[in-house]
Amino acid sequence: MRIIDSYQDMADTFSNGSFHMQKWEQYAIRISRSLVEKVKLDSSGYRYDTEILPVITHLFENPQKAEQAHHSFLQAVEQLPQKVLEVFGEEPDFSIYFYLGLCNGAGWATNIDGQLAILLGIEKIVELDWCDEQSMASLLYHELGHLWHYSNRTVATELKTVKQKALWQLYSEGMATYCGQLLYGDLNFYHQDQDGWLQWCQSNRNRLAQAYLRSIDAGENTKAFFGDWNQWEGKSDTGYFLGAELVYGLAEDHTLRELANLTLMEVEKKLNAMV
Repeated sequence: MRIIDSYQDMADTFSNGSFHMQKWEQYAIRISRSLVEKVKLDSSGYRYDTEILPVITHLFENPQKAEQAHHSFLQAVEQLPQKVLEVFGEEPDFSIYFYLGLCNGAGWATNIDGQLAILLGIEKIVELDWCDEQSMASLLYHELGHLWHYSNRTVATELKTVKQKALWQLYSEGMATYCGQLLYGDLNFYHQDQDGWLQWCQSNRNRLAQAYLRSIDAGENTKAFFGDWNQWEGKSDTGYFLGAELVYGLAEDHTLRELANLTLMEVEKKLNAMV
């Protein structure tokens, strides 16, 4: 496991109280040239003045939150190799980048320079106020769950239709949530659990499954179930709960590696059984 902590260099992207893209490029190139290209391509669909710059400015206007996020990151990675070994039975072989992105996401499981990598974007972490140790650990473990799933999956999966993509998103986010909870040591832990969120999800589990099935059968977009900016019946991130519940049920009859290689047909069958 390789830790790339660029926290001390982030201030170089600001001068005279303003963020400078050219300075950011110089900062990012020192981390990895491929990182620069990857981040800029991913953020090309965002409006710089209204969607990127305000978030980065907010970061530099909140140095205490930034410092808290960095401290939480250091705490989270300290025991990570041992946790990965205990849960997955293998030494971690990936890189973790704590960096200033261009609003590419608080967490991103991907690859950099041909190696598996987790990108933790401090500007989004501070914007979402996921700066405490619990939230940071949850974010990191979830993205690690994605990496483990992707790297251990050998089953070819066709993702052409809206239905296929929706089933895959539910399954992959459920796997990442489940793996993250194994690393955290608590299968009931969700960082989203505020103001009765988990209790509400548990009480509406069957309705969530029904609504998700209805959406995919109709070929509708299921974005309402994912992302803190979307809601289903007034609740965000319900798809992460539903996906984790689906994986819990499948885990009764499958090993962790078998769970990583389920077909979408098996996923849909289990989803139907939850209704």
